Amino acid sequence: MNRKWLSGTVAVLLLLAMALGLASAAADTVDLSRMSDAEVTALLDRVVGEMVRRGIEKTATLAKGAYIAGVDIPAGRYVFTCLAKGDDWGSVTVYSDRGEGRQLLWNVVSAPEAGEAPETIYLTLNEGDRLKSDVPFSLTIVAGPAFR
Repeated sequence: MNRKWLSGTVAVLLLLAMALGLASAAADTVDLSRMSDAEVTALLDRVVGEMVRRGIEKTATLAKGAYIAGVDIPAGRYVFTCLAKGDDWGSVTVYSDRGEGRQLLWNVVSAPEAGEAPETIYLTLNEGDRLKSDVPFSLTIVAGPAFR
């Protein structure tokens, strides 16, 4: 009888653990489609605040070329850092609507002089914006406020 009781207890505990795990996973899922614009914005502010608190901003190194936000790179706010070397220089341009729209930004960028930091530019890339750079560069996603 003790074996049956023990087996039954273990089975119930396993089922309870599985149910709690599923409930926890369901609680972590957020249905954004049912939220108002104000609720989504408030949630984004909380998420960005947590990213800043944790220091989880990320950087990607990219070759010179053209990139479309939402296709090649995520839309978002970035710090563009020029990675040109020696006497290399070029320009960085952002166009709206996959490069078919108006020019939103144009800057000349060049390799840093000895002892100087590389040039940086703050960018906001919306879905469909096209970023074109004539030099290698890095993009660091900005999780917090961007003071310019």
